[in-house]
Amino acid sequence: MSVPDPGWIEAQRLGCARAMRNACSARHLIRRREGFGWTVRPAAGSILASPRVAGWDPEPDYFHHWIRDSAIVLRAVPLAIRADPGSRPFWLRFVADFIGFSLSISDPDRRGPATNPLRASTRPDHGKFLRPDAELAALSGDAWQQEPRVAADGSPDLERWSRPQDDGPALRASAVMAVLKDLPETASRQAEVLIARDLAHVLQVAGRPCIGPWEEDPPRRASFTLLVQWDALDRGSARSSPPDRRMREAADRLAALIETARDGTTGGWRESIEAPEGRLDSATCLALLHARRRHGPFALTAPRTRATAAALEETFAGLYPINRGRRAPAIGRWAADAYFGGNPWYPATLGFAELHYRIAAETGDTDAFAKAEAWMQLIETVAPRPAGPLPEQFDRSTGAPVSCLDLTWSAAAFLEAAAARDAALQALAGAR
Repeated sequence: MSVPDPGWIEAQRLGCARAMRNACSARHLIRRREGFGWTVRPAAGSILASPRVAGWDPEPDYFHHWIRDSAIVLRAVPLAIRADPGSRPFWLRFVADFIGFSLSISDPDRRGPATNPLRASTRPDHGKFLRPDAELAALSGDAWQQEPRVAADGSPDLERWSRPQDDGPALRASAVMAVLKDLPETASRQAEVLIARDLAHVLQVAGRPCIGPWEEDPPRRASFTLLVQWDALDRGSARSSPPDRRMREAADRLAALIETARDGTTGGWRESIEAPEGRLDSATCLALLHARRRHGPFALTAPRTRATAAALEETFAGLYPINRGRRAPAIGRWAADAYFGGNPWYPATLGFAELHYRIAAETGDTDAFAKAEAWMQLIETVAPRPAGPLPEQFDRSTGAPVSCLDLTWSAAAFLEAAAARDAALQALAGAR
């Protein structure tokens, strides 16, 4: 059995906790986008998708606060504290700042600028990347909640991007609820205001077609988005006494809608309601993992969850040369993905490790544990040394870093997988 080195796991755990911290409230960094004449200093409470200063040359420019990515990272904050106990004061302050920042960027009383403020300073060769004036002028009220990202200083995103996206507020609501449970000292009135605002938005847009999690056209009802919306509303309903009727009814409608994405070919869940038979996406498994349910059709151990994962494993095992002879294959996004050449992703591969560790902890399935160990050992093989930030992708043939070299989501994904491994080891030891 392929077994990861425990010493490497601990070193990488600390390295990822510190990489996460470097991307949060990163006021020590300044980003100058020369082509736009645009200088950005991150605000307190912001989370950079990556602290790398790059301009698609070839490394992508991820120096933005993505709503989706930031929620995923926020949920891993208690694990960052566990990995680096001395960082606790920083993270407690950061959670409060994150909530304040999130309230500011989603404030319905804000209004976008009448014209793009970069228009006069942008070089002619960058003009095609500027966001249209009409889009910015229309930003007010609930429109802020449809933004996939903002500038790291909290100002509107001034570049062209795919909109609207409806996964961010749902993920943020469930992440804040989870952090309040794990770190009760972070509870505040502001946190409750943010949760209520995000859930109200999810209620308004739940189930409509929108841009999916990988920000690819066309708008559709992606299983990832539907699942994270269902999870947020289901949890939101249960937080009130008596349970909130509107949220409960909306969650039930979403559950019924998700059922229409059943895939007859694989027995799993299709990428979206609109997707043809057999088209699966690893994001669906990441959404199920985010919900972490132990019972029901969306449980981690449910037949369709396991069938979705198994079908994706089979797809990627035959797609990437790096997977030859591997029991647990490197996992990408979807079969036809061409971004940076189409490669395995750290968040996806680590997500599959976490999923199987959690299945092992829940069921005592030693085969699931062995597969999870093989995925972690694969990450150990390709991860840069010394332990520290993790890239977005690794080359499908060689395992070399590809695309962004320091993805904050990858750091959070490693912390989640390592924590799930701890839980699985404890559960399996107790079952002996």
